Amino acid sequence: MIGPVTRRHTIIRPLAARSIVADVVWAVVAALAFLAPIDLELEHASVPAVLAAAGAIAVRRLSPPSAMLLVVTLGLVQVAGGERPSLVDLAIFVVIGTTAIVGTRAEVVLSGLLAFTAGVGATLYLTVTGFRFAVLVNGPRDQAFLAMVAPAAALLGVWAGGLAVRAFRSRDRESERRARAEEARSRAEAVATEAEATATRAIDVAESARIRAAIARDVHDVVGHSLAVIIAQADSVPFLPDEARIREVSATIATTARASLMEVRQVLGQIDGTAGAGPATLDEIVQGVRDAGVEVHHTLRGTPRTLGPDVGTAARRVLQEMLTNALRHGAPGVPVTIRETWRSADLVLEVENAVGDGSTGGSGRGVDGMRSRLAALDGSFDAAVVDDVFAARARVPYDVPGGNR
Repeated sequence: MIGPVTRRHTIIRPLAARSIVADVVWAVVAALAFLAPIDLELEHASVPAVLAAAGAIAVRRLSPPSAMLLVVTLGLVQVAGGERPSLVDLAIFVVIGTTAIVGTRAEVVLSGLLAFTAGVGATLYLTVTGFRFAVLVNGPRDQAFLAMVAPAAALLGVWAGGLAVRAFRSRDRESERRARAEEARSRAEAVATEAEATATRAIDVAESARIRAAIARDVHDVVGHSLAVIIAQADSVPFLPDEARIREVSATIATTARASLMEVRQVLGQIDGTAGAGPATLDEIVQGVRDAGVEVHHTLRGTPRTLGPDVGTAARRVLQEMLTNALRHGAPGVPVTIRETWRSADLVLEVENAVGDGSTGGSGRGVDGMRSRLAALDGSFDAAVVDDVFAARARVPYDVPGGNR
């Protein structure tokens, strides 16, 4: 079976300069050997025959078709001159074997036909002109058969040997290609693994940063709201008329502080997965502000829904922060208005309070936190001062039910 064929777009195939020089050197050495006066019971070839044989050896790899054409020329020169077999005929074997190894598919087939034709032609030529060969052919049947097929068998044997070498080389090249492909695949897998590990580390860092930011925001909302309630209660103590009322306010302060501590623990529990229940409900948050001694006008419109964990937590944190701002920055002794509107696709929370004297200006972190929290849910938050009234409005879209109101 003929092995993979090397593509060649021109008659002259590209070879390394070193290979061309080596072939020319071998051709010169062969020509000198063909012309040397060595007595091997073979006739000496003519100069044209030597030139044809040497030329065929020189170009056998550079241009196999040219080499085969020179071999045919060699045979014609010998027949025309009535020359007997000599060392120059070795060029035929060299060209046929080399073409079988390095030639294209068509050249390999052509070299096989040349081997068969040259073998048959040599048998006929020697039968007619060679006395010794004629004796062999006219001898016993087995001897005659061997003598007749010997030239063609020898040339076809060289051709078959070239095909075998070609197959082995093709197998070796295929093994090398597979080894290189496997090495390239291993390198690609290593690069991909490293890239995946890098991406995983980046994701872990980003997720860790997100969790830290969320925890910081929750702690800010919880502690800020609780401190606002506690401060409002504590500020009212000097103006309380009796001891019973003072005890009641002190109990409220303690309850608020405990609830705040519990919520902070719940928030921090997100780190190790020990977080318990979520923060207080909307009604409990409003009631906590009332217990702080703040007058609250709370209106409810629509039918309350059951919110999922993320949306429910966001709604409660945002309401906490809006009421914290009202207690911290609003005018003391002025009612706070809360409007809770449940619509078909979202919950709208509005808090209004009279603007204070500005002595407790905030950092703006709470407003930014509310905006980012709601933006993550495709919600919105806006706030503005209109006629000395600070109005904050939060829109919280619903998610899959599963949380508490």
